[in-house]
Amino acid sequence: MNENPTYGLVVAGVGGQGAVTIAQLILGAAWMDGDHVLQSEVHGMSQRGGEVSAHIVFSKDPVMSPTIEQGDADFLLGLEPLETLRHLIYLKKDAHFITSITTIKNMENYPASENILSLLKSIDGVKMIDSDQIAKEIHFSHGANMTLLGYASNYLPVNGEVWDKVIRERFASKGEKIVDKNLLAFNTGKKLINNENFVYQ
Repeated sequence: MNENPTYGLVVAGVGGQGAVTIAQLILGAAWMDGDHVLQSEVHGMSQRGGEVSAHIVFSKDPVMSPTIEQGDADFLLGLEPLETLRHLIYLKKDAHFITSITTIKNMENYPASENILSLLKSIDGVKMIDSDQIAKEIHFSHGANMTLLGYASNYLPVNGEVWDKVIRERFASKGEKIVDKNLLAFNTGKKLINNENFVYQ
């Protein structure tokens, strides 16, 4: 029996949301925790509004491929509800998935938001986060995705102590104020596990 199973994670969103940054933070945290890590190239159109997704695969054993096949992912982090629905096909049975509830209408025939959210609510195990509202409450308009990542970190097989260092290193070039804001957003999301007023399931 393999004591170090491979863990597959999908990040899904649209261009301009910061999906690439979130994927890189997860990759960095897994690597810093001692894992072998591979990330696929971002799929779709990376300009603002286009679909963006990334696959991250990590294990204590060497990883052979960065690509996750349909039905093989252990976790889905959806930054946009419709993109979350599109990428559910990658999940294993009983896998975890977390999504923002804020829709981004990036196409002419975008479905009604209430229909998307209703579909998501009907799926067992979903965690739906009002990350935009949390970002407003902590006065950091760009903090929504970091709150999602913070909440997701409770479920990921990564040592919790590495996140602080990874976030500090990633945003150091932007100055101490931005580092502190991102840490606040991350830690606010992480603490939702104990106070899920912003979690719909």
